[in-house]
Amino acid sequence: MAKDKPTFADAAEKVLEEAGKPLRASMIATIAIEKGLISTEGKTPGASMEASLSVAAKTKGEASRFVRTAPRTYGLRTWLADQPTVEGAAVPHVEVQEQRIRIPHFPTYAQQRALLPVLAGWRREDMIQLRKDIVAATGSVTANVDWSDPDEWIPQRLKGNNRELAAAVWKDTNGLVNPRHMVGLWLLPRNYGLLDEGAGGLLAVSARGQEFIDELEGQVTQEIDEAEGVLFALQLVAQQGPASSGELREPWKEHLEGASLIRSDAAARQYLYCRLRNLLDRGLVDRSGQKYSVTDAGLAWLRTCGGNDGPGEPDPTQQITKLAKQQKEAVKESMKAVLHEMDPYAFEHLIKLLLEAMGYQDVEVTSPSNDKGVDVVGQIELGITSVKEVVQVKRHKRNIQRPKLDALRGSLHRFQAVRGTIITTSGFSSGAEKAAFEHGAAPITLINGDKLVELLTQNGIGVKKRKVEVWEFDPSAFEGDEDEGE
Repeated sequence: MAKDKPTFADAAEKVLEEAGKPLRASMIATIAIEKGLISTEGKTPGASMEASLSVAAKTKGEASRFVRTAPRTYGLRTWLADQPTVEGAAVPHVEVQEQRIRIPHFPTYAQQRALLPVLAGWRREDMIQLRKDIVAATGSVTANVDWSDPDEWIPQRLKGNNRELAAAVWKDTNGLVNPRHMVGLWLLPRNYGLLDEGAGGLLAVSARGQEFIDELEGQVTQEIDEAEGVLFALQLVAQQGPASSGELREPWKEHLEGASLIRSDAAARQYLYCRLRNLLDRGLVDRSGQKYSVTDAGLAWLRTCGGNDGPGEPDPTQQITKLAKQQKEAVKESMKAVLHEMDPYAFEHLIKLLLEAMGYQDVEVTSPSNDKGVDVVGQIELGITSVKEVVQVKRHKRNIQRPKLDALRGSLHRFQAVRGTIITTSGFSSGAEKAAFEHGAAPITLINGDKLVELLTQNGIGVKKRKVEVWEFDPSAFEGDEDEGE
């Protein structure tokens, strides 16, 4: 009888047994081919291996030989019984998919790394008591309490040990951590073994905590990223960006259903916002207006978290996303160059077109001989009220100074307008920015060159969009009861 042809799954099991650690599917396929465990004429053996392991892990569940440990990365389920545990923190090192996303008010890692050494030497009870006293002094909707300046509220509202601990948190983190907002900063090290509790309840930075502080891109950071959905949020931005948080929310909520106990829309939004803020602080994503996009550092971190020793084969979807982003930036730069060279009157009509696209009505370009410093006038609906707005446009290369803003504000009554806007191809001085929303004065919105380009592209002015269809493998179509090729 002819010997059965070995399956991808059989080959993967042998490769992982020899490696003794999780590997990316592409690396598993490469090693399997080199060792002669499988032979394939396909052009993408890595993708075939990924499909095989993905189907196996999803359809067989706990009966599967494989577990997914990170994006496109797999290990052996038998390792779960042997993995180490961390006292006081349920942190599986292999089957991260079974973890629960559970840290509200998720902090930035810069804040967490600054705070950990500060907590050493204090007791767990000290932290709990400080939290209780701050909550007791929070106030209510009708009697709101200002917590923005710790230098003021710490000596006013706290006493004794609480005052000393809060002052240490604020000053020793160089103002990174406001003691009023420490929920996530306390839960994260407790849940992930970054703090040890010794005799008398005294806290100390654990070995894992020190690794988290010292190795910005170390294993502990990777484990927390994966467990708390930070890595998933980064993947979403890489796959869908540039995208707003609203556009990321639906796939994020779907992920939460299987990885957390969170069900409310408000909580889902808050959890996503905190994780995007974490990624922004680390430079793994950036934001232009309301849109998030992945950075080169973010793509490199995704590759690192894949689990193999090298960069691995490039992900086609991420490459397409990166090229699309580069193309968008090139178009924006071309647009900026043209705006600087436009005829002033043509520039005013371009702004008229933009305002109409944004929902303004009765938009008119004023007469050049009698504009009184106002170039465009329009009506905009605010709730149930329609208000008139005046716009001044400046095709400058130098920053707009405050006198221009004051002059426009002084012209509002001539047009029976309640607010104004200055749009420029350059920027604004600090004095102009401070005066824009001066208390008791009519608001003046300031639109600089970058924001102008963003508004033009968002409203489809000056750009043509082409759709590119990108296929992704969906293993769910192949999920069934049959054994996988055995």
